[in-house]
Amino acid sequence: MIVRSHEDARKTEVDEDKFISRRYTLRADGMGHSFHETYIKPGQSLHMWYKHHKETVICVEGKGQIEDLTEGGKWDLEPGTLYALDKHQKHILSSENGMRVLCCFSPSLVGPEDHDEEGSYPLYDDDGSVIKR
Repeated sequence: MIVRSHEDARKTEVDEDKFISRRYTLRADGMGHSFHETYIKPGQSLHMWYKHHKETVICVEGKGQIEDLTEGGKWDLEPGTLYALDKHQKHILSSENGMRVLCCFSPSLVGPEDHDEEGSYPLYDDDGSVIKR
């Protein structure tokens, strides 16, 4: 059994200008997915495209919006609202006053991932080498 606290997840924290991501589980945990808590900082919009990963996200605090740039559409996010990027959609995630979401990635993130210029994560091998950019 894996048990991790908020303090444990802070050790894997990625703190960027627009968001903070805490990674509770990663590929090394052998779950087949990775699980993250992400805080979108107030007034931020994140242009993202997970071309190598699928992601499921549920809002647990605050309010925001998700815009699908691939298939079209905009949806308001509030606690209890979930969205899933099942077709690697390009999207914009934004929040005016800050928003906390829980995210599940498949395939699992290894740990060093950071968004590139396209808003994507590279696909890493278990040893941390890049398989695809």
